[in-house]
Amino acid sequence: MTWDQRRFTSRARGQDGFTLIELLVVIVILGVLAAIVVFSVKGIGDKGHKSAVSADAATLRTAEEAYCAKHGRYGTADDLTGDGLLSSEPVYNLVQVGDENKCGHGAASSFTLTDTSTPTESGADSIPVGANPADLAVDEKADRVYVVSTGGNNVTVIDGKTDTATGAPIDVSSAVSSPSRIAVDAGTGRVYVGGTNGVAIIDTAHSNQLTHVSGFTAAVTSLAVSPENGDVYIGGGLSSTSTVAYIPTGSSSATSIPLPAPGLPGASNSMDFSFDSVHHAVYFAKLGLGSGTAPLSTIGLFAISSQTHEARVAVQFPTKQSCGTNAGDVLLSNSVRGTAAVDPGRNLVYLLAKRCAPDPANPKGQWKVVATTMVINPVDGSTTAIDDPVTPTSSGPNAVFYNPAAGAAYAYFDGGANCGGAGARVDRIVGTEVTGQALVCAVSPAVGNQAHKFAVLRNYNRIFVAQQRSGGAPGGIGMANGSTLLGQAPLGTPRQFGALAADNTTGKVYAVDPLGGTVAVFRTGSA
Repeated sequence: MTWDQRRFTSRARGQDGFTLIELLVVIVILGVLAAIVVFSVKGIGDKGHKSAVSADAATLRTAEEAYCAKHGRYGTADDLTGDGLLSSEPVYNLVQVGDENKCGHGAASSFTLTDTSTPTESGADSIPVGANPADLAVDEKADRVYVVSTGGNNVTVIDGKTDTATGAPIDVSSAVSSPSRIAVDAGTGRVYVGGTNGVAIIDTAHSNQLTHVSGFTAAVTSLAVSPENGDVYIGGGLSSTSTVAYIPTGSSSATSIPLPAPGLPGASNSMDFSFDSVHHAVYFAKLGLGSGTAPLSTIGLFAISSQTHEARVAVQFPTKQSCGTNAGDVLLSNSVRGTAAVDPGRNLVYLLAKRCAPDPANPKGQWKVVATTMVINPVDGSTTAIDDPVTPTSSGPNAVFYNPAAGAAYAYFDGGANCGGAGARVDRIVGTEVTGQALVCAVSPAVGNQAHKFAVLRNYNRIFVAQQRSGGAPGGIGMANGSTLLGQAPLGTPRQFGALAADNTTGKVYAVDPLGGTVAVFRTGSA
């Protein structure tokens, strides 16, 4: 081998590459550098988001104080925008004014801001709750959720801290049959269960003692606890023989409330009670009666005084069974929903129905059916009809809720099996104006409390609807931001939920899956 050959061979051996140890060292170094970069960028993103939330909050605080100096009270986001103090709806924070809505400090008079920019996520996915669960109620004070199962004649208690069932289900068969409605009084720890033969009380403060309520034997279609005084209101029976009663707080006996006219909506019409603690009133819908050529009684709104428990018809509307030529401004019989929403600040009540309206596309005077929200002033009986902007022939009213934190009502209209424009939507109503619309999917047909297939997470101003799984609709829960009306991808698909309940303290929403016999949990924020 020549000298040149030896030199070449030595050079080639010297360029064989890195050893395994050297490669491992390089990989470790690159990994450390990558981690530093990732966490640095993540930190920048977190800091940027926190800065944006803080800046948004600072703007809102300044606007609130300016509004208060001018009007003597704090205002909702819509008040601030209308006064020119905000250029648009807040992006990151929800404004909530106190009950007294005046300048000062304390829960009743001040305002609070909540960061609503955190998405809602799936939590516990399948908590067993027995056969055919139909309804649920949240005790925010005790952080408990109560789920009633019709098939098992029992009530499952869920610990909100761990989202697991605690103890064995409570058997209620000795006091009530086929239970399908449930409500809880957080002040006393009493749980009220409604069935085909009346109401039972579970006294959770005394070893879950079970008592049958005397004085009410009809099949229960609605059950609710008044936030004003803890009285429990019960609705039941058939439309033509409907009955309403109340159970005084702490009592186990129901007292009948005579109605001035028949026509209580049934369970399929989302029968429910709505409360106005400011004006001491309880509201629920009045259903029109009659069929064929028989005279139709009017659709309307019942009001009960929470102090005297006397019932009256607050307002009523003429009805027809169909909209023909020159039908006139009437409501369709049996179209009213049993749920109503109350805006105590404006003293307005929102009632959902269908009505006849002129059809501009038909020159021969044919009137068309439109889904509508009737805005009612219960003091003088004056009304304003707000027609839903999207009104396919399959549209139907479903439920309406009011969120005091947002100062807005949310009306949920069904629209067939599709999603988007031909599906369902939620109208955001402030006062007597529709200020926006969120497109969701059709309502879930799953067995459950029809009035509880729509929920509002008040402190985060999130809207939740139980969606259908059919015709392209994915099922699960549809969600939208109550201010921006921007939605998230549905959670809990492909199931069809039968009832929803929100825990505004923990930021959780619980959903009953009657087919699977379970409850799913969805959490917002840090909960």
